Amino acid sequence: MNKDVSRLASNMGKRLIEAVYPPRCVLCKRPGFKQMDICTECYRAMPWIHVGCSQCAIPLPTIDGHEVKCGNCLQKSPRFDRSLSLFEYDKGAMTLIQQLKFNDKLACARLLGNLLADRVVQHPADHPGLILPVPLFNKRLRKRGFNQSVEIARTVSKRLHIPMDIHSVVRVRNTRAQSGLDKKQRRRNIRGAFEVIKQLPADHIAIIDDVVTTTSTSNELAGLLKRNGVKRVEVWSIARAV
Repeated sequence: MNKDVSRLASNMGKRLIEAVYPPRCVLCKRPGFKQMDICTECYRAMPWIHVGCSQCAIPLPTIDGHEVKCGNCLQKSPRFDRSLSLFEYDKGAMTLIQQLKFNDKLACARLLGNLLADRVVQHPADHPGLILPVPLFNKRLRKRGFNQSVEIARTVSKRLHIPMDIHSVVRVRNTRAQSGLDKKQRRRNIRGAFEVIKQLPADHIAIIDDVVTTTSTSNELAGLLKRNGVKRVEVWSIARAV
């Protein structure tokens, strides 16, 4: 089958699925829009980050552009080079992430992956050569049945045509949950939690995480990647805690 025929068949298949199973908002069940599982009202009500620190993505009270750094990053630069995040970790964003992580609502992963891919495309920058979802420890992965960062990254990888790597970096310690820990405790908790077990096939990598709180996990992973030859590390997340 030539490429044109294959593409036509694929597009027809998508239209048929959309006709039989039209998109529904995962938050309120009203009809979705733009083939996404979110309605226009809920989309507009999401706690979007319109301008964030270009390095750590924390929301900033400015409309001067997207290449602005916060005071913390100016004083002490993190190990990663650039970040972007969709939402403040509040309201609808919390619901979508919690529905995915704890109620197995994988439709939320597809929606969040598409929204994240849209945001990446809006930022004029060289795309990385590899996407790296934050790994889960094997015991936690078996208990949950899936890694939410991997499920989000699948859609981003497909949309942006960037390969995803889930084999080169593993989590070697079953760390405590970061929630409930302060910044210093989070740094200690995550230290040495990851290990590179295969040569990384790119020198520009984007880490994908669901929520970035104090950047401890992102910083630990970025430092590990750079010690193993990666030159540039970005962090793409769904939500950024304020």
